[in-house]
Amino acid sequence: LFDELVDGIDSRTTATIVYTSGTTGPPKGAMLSHKNLLWTAGQAKQIISGDRPEKDAEFLSYLPLCHVFGRLYDILGALSMRATVNFAESIDTLVSDLAEVQPTYFPAPPRIWEKMKAATEIRMADASFLKRILYGMFMKAGLRNVDRVMEKGSRGIVGTLTQGLGWLLVFRALRKKLGMGKCRQAISGAAPIAPELLQFFMALGVPIFEGWGMTETTALGTVNPADDVKLGTIGKALDGIELKLGDDGEILIRHEGIFQGYFKNPEATAAALADGWLHTGDVGEWVGDHMRIIDRKKDIIITAGGKNISPSEIEQKLKVSPYIKEAMVIGDKRKFISALIGIEFDTVANWAQRKGITFTTYRDLSEKPEVIKLIRREVDRVNADFARVEQIKKFHLIPKELDHDQGELTATLKVKRKVVEGLFEDLIEEMYA
Repeated sequence: LFDELVDGIDSRTTATIVYTSGTTGPPKGAMLSHKNLLWTAGQAKQIISGDRPEKDAEFLSYLPLCHVFGRLYDILGALSMRATVNFAESIDTLVSDLAEVQPTYFPAPPRIWEKMKAATEIRMADASFLKRILYGMFMKAGLRNVDRVMEKGSRGIVGTLTQGLGWLLVFRALRKKLGMGKCRQAISGAAPIAPELLQFFMALGVPIFEGWGMTETTALGTVNPADDVKLGTIGKALDGIELKLGDDGEILIRHEGIFQGYFKNPEATAAALADGWLHTGDVGEWVGDHMRIIDRKKDIIITAGGKNISPSEIEQKLKVSPYIKEAMVIGDKRKFISALIGIEFDTVANWAQRKGITFTTYRDLSEKPEVIKLIRREVDRVNADFARVEQIKKFHLIPKELDHDQGELTATLKVKRKVVEGLFEDLIEEMYA
């Protein structure tokens, strides 16, 4: 019977069902065929290592393997490269696991990069006076170098010298503590990331870029090539991938890795695969030959005044702050924009201790007037980058950390909007009372 079942398998046979994240509705089971997986494995190897032989590739698996992002790199990518896969003890021990393993390739959603940046801010706040001075000086030089590379394609002689000196005096040790000491390639995906966050790691010398894919595309779609990075975009379509915009700006895509359909959901399948293209639900725009995502169609806010606003762009900017862990912009059918904000407990706690502010719990800390004033400054900083109608008029600090185990976050640590809106409905209504 086993042999008969094996003989009955061909490239079109469904190999696995991977469920979508469920950020805006119930998760749907995406059916992926053997052809989808094999094609994606070949593409993944090209993205990660190209034609270079890899004898010492080290991966660190920490995302749930039920998520397509984890499957792409930790299974398909690792198998195609014959890489060693190390498994993290848990998501909570990721920072220490990174320092121990020192992976050569590291894909991560924005939340992980935000967490690593916050850890760096804490470490430098507690460092000696000399280390803080050196870090500040070479970080500024590193950010200037990033800008120069984006504009002119190279750091120049002075930039190369300052980058080398910064590496010797500051960044080499710092990257090792972050687990990026041997990293040849770092990828941010699964959700939009603020360009400022990418610039931070680029300034440290981490070779990082942004890519984009979905469960329905077997996680592959676009990527920023190492020699042609455009910050704020998801990059170019990979080889063998067709990409275009629909009449309403929706990103449409097709390639050999596009899923077969949703398990026992023909209506959703027909809507997603209309006209021979996968309708992604993401609204985008071309920036030259690169694609920029504006937002999810379902997430775009239409205010009571009829203005269309992209909440994710505002949320990304907020989460660049080392003091902000979560941000959810509110305002659909409302008179103004507001936000629910979750503090980055470790960073804010460190700040409070240095200020002599006593507290006992997360909730107690988030209710301190000094902390509210601190976050107000961060909100004002972000508001300065947006038009008046897009600015956050009111915000509320949530009294608890959002938890994946309680269904408030997805597997890649994205906020489940409807769940969080229901959980903090009273706080939202208070802002509009």
